[in-house]
Amino acid sequence: MKIETRTIYLLLLYTYLLCIGCPSQLTASSSMETPVEVQVPILMNVLTFDRNFKQHSGDELLIGILYQEKFRESLDIKNNLEKYLKKNPPQFTETSLVRWIGIQSDSIRDLKITIEKEKPDVLYITPLRALPIKDIVSLTRSMKITSITGVPHYCELGVSVAVGSKGGNPLIIINLPSAIAEGADFSSKLLKLAKIINNTMNTE
Repeated sequence: MKIETRTIYLLLLYTYLLCIGCPSQLTASSSMETPVEVQVPILMNVLTFDRNFKQHSGDELLIGILYQEKFRESLDIKNNLEKYLKKNPPQFTETSLVRWIGIQSDSIRDLKITIEKEKPDVLYITPLRALPIKDIVSLTRSMKITSITGVPHYCELGVSVAVGSKGGNPLIIINLPSAIAEGADFSSKLLKLAKIINNTMNTE
């Protein structure tokens, strides 16, 4: 087994053991099949298998966390993400640190303004209400921002990467056409271990 494949297998095994070992601490939301403690290490590892990522990221990897303050589930996920990232600060590569910012938005217009200002490399999409995923994906594709989420259904709507669950195990889901449209070039080793969605559907 080559190193890339083995790394992903070990990560999935680790997160699975974490889930069954700490059930009281790892609770998924109503829209998500896995909690943020499981999602984050998997998503960060997935990003390292994007062969083009170094071409559009500099000394740091900036993750925008898209959320809605007035939607309780969305706000809770954003807060849990920030709490986890502060406690377990990730490092993308040996030279690229990870920074994150919360992006509160209830309209595509406001989201576009914030993205143009902050220029995130990655957009994590929390559970949202009344903000069309198709419009968010149009932005991420046009601006070459990798979209990720913990809501598996969003991958069917055009988000590039999600972490779901199958048989109690974490499952990587990749919408391949969307990932390519956002500028990603994921390793074939990763794609063989993921559930691949090949449609370009991005409507709610």
